[in-house]
Amino acid sequence: MKQYNIFGGIDDVEAQTTRADTFNDYEGFKEKFKPKKTTDDCYTPPAVYDAVLGFCKDMGWVDDSTEVVRPFFPGGDFERHHYPEGCAVVDNPPFSIYAKVVRWFVAHGVRFFLFGPQLTLKVKGADVCYLPVSSSIVYDNGAVVNTGFVTNMLPGVRIWTAPGLVRALKATAPPPKLNAKNTYPLTALSPAIIGKIAVREVDFLVASDQCHEVQNLDSLRRAGKSLFGGGWLLSERAAAERAAAERAAGTCVQLSAEEQAIVKRLSE
Repeated sequence: MKQYNIFGGIDDVEAQTTRADTFNDYEGFKEKFKPKKTTDDCYTPPAVYDAVLGFCKDMGWVDDSTEVVRPFFPGGDFERHHYPEGCAVVDNPPFSIYAKVVRWFVAHGVRFFLFGPQLTLKVKGADVCYLPVSSSIVYDNGAVVNTGFVTNMLPGVRIWTAPGLVRALKATAPPPKLNAKNTYPLTALSPAIIGKIAVREVDFLVASDQCHEVQNLDSLRRAGKSLFGGGWLLSERAAAERAAAERAAGTCVQLSAEEQAIVKRLSE
């Protein structure tokens, strides 16, 4: 069926209907042309940032005389930014260049405490301390991102659960549900595993000389799998401390005294 349109031409009724639908859903039409948000657009809510900065003050890393620098903003260039002597960067970098940012600050001797992606928090070869606190932060664009932190202001420590930071963040970012089962030996650790300890506010720390960085485990590699985000091999002492931390966090099933006696008898 044909009919005249308001522009003096002849249109199909179907085409006319399609055009009308387009104008009736103008907001939906505009939505198609909006730029898509990524983790690089995750602007930090003020309450979350204040909690993180407060933790850095509690640790003595910054005080009222410290110039706190935030070089990550739209159109900014962190490599050309001015970093005054004695300053500290406390900021949320674009996660797409997270590793590059960490390496640059380490190489240039800039003190920092940065947000980072929990599961890929480890930066290969970087002499830093990781705080895989597994905080589900709701950023200003509505994205919920599992977030950890990294700093070079805690020398000699490679990994820390930072219970004080966890407590500070819980008011603004409740922890995620933890359903994953730990099937790795105690001497193998990843950011995902330690996150289960951190969210329960258990204080667990691994010294730099008690762990060895790995990208994968041989058994996983042979099976065509990977240790997502990489991880660390722990000394026996650190592994024992991890076991104690997991018991305190309630992340592993405990044996009763009677069951432990059976195990001891079997081992004799």
